[in-house]
Amino acid sequence: MTVADNIRHVAALARAVAILRRSPEPGKPQKDALRALVAAAAGRSATLRFYESGLSLDGEAVPTDDPRLAAFAERLVAQNVAEITIAQGAGPDELLALTMGLAADAGGGRIKERLRDAGSAKVMVVLHQYEAPSPRSVSAAFEKVKFDQGVLSEWNKFLDQGAKTERERVEHAKPAEPGGAQLVEPHAPPPAPRAAPPAFEELPPPPAPPAQARQPRPSTLQEAATPEGWFASFERSVKNRFADHFPGPDWAWRVDRTKGTVTAGDRQGRASLTATLPPNYLEQSAWLLAGKLLEELRRRAEEEGEVRRKR
Repeated sequence: MTVADNIRHVAALARAVAILRRSPEPGKPQKDALRALVAAAAGRSATLRFYESGLSLDGEAVPTDDPRLAAFAERLVAQNVAEITIAQGAGPDELLALTMGLAADAGGGRIKERLRDAGSAKVMVVLHQYEAPSPRSVSAAFEKVKFDQGVLSEWNKFLDQGAKTERERVEHAKPAEPGGAQLVEPHAPPPAPRAAPPAFEELPPPPAPPAQARQPRPSTLQEAATPEGWFASFERSVKNRFADHFPGPDWAWRVDRTKGTVTAGDRQGRASLTATLPPNYLEQSAWLLAGKLLEELRRRAEEEGEVRRKR
């Protein structure tokens, strides 16, 4: 591919982002821009990188002298984007999720979440991490993978047990068909004739199905049923998932075990949002509950930010 081909490819993405930033409504300009981007993706795969050295596509530098490409570079900065990979044949759903995320206000694109919700399999985004993560050794990395796999395994066991319990309950609750044929073992004597059933109004009510013991929901791989063990897993989950909901260095988190709360706060003191754990938190997955509460805090932060901008 020539430099001109690369520029045209990046320009198709930049044009779609610029038009959607002006208006996300599905008008003719928006649809035409997305169709052009889908057509570009149908012909080739592309990996776009944006670091201190500048913008590049598939390892070749892309000049940003053109005002349209300069504006696109500003959108990458606003959303903390380091790399974008678009596989050949990427579809409209995932490309629209990508461009809508890039067109959003600074820090509010949530591109990874948009791509996940679109079921994207051919578009991937890597974000800059301006806050250095805690160092992790090679052994610790393997341990974390093993821990996460264990959590997923326990969660799947819980779902399987719940499905099995529900099937057993439904089977037990099925009423016997009156007058139905009875199975007779080979060489067994024929069943004794049954007495005529009483009138309908004299039939006793069917027995209620036995109560099923409630299955507790697993929280972690080896999670004891103690609040201490659950909160330790919950804090790890909040730490690992916080940057997905609050990217950049401006936000910090805190878990208060005494009050049963998780707080996301602006380091500059402009905002502090708190979510409270539900009463049955010990019966829930610490990983899933952390994601749910962080999503709630992120939504509230966006709403409050919108109110401040209108003022």
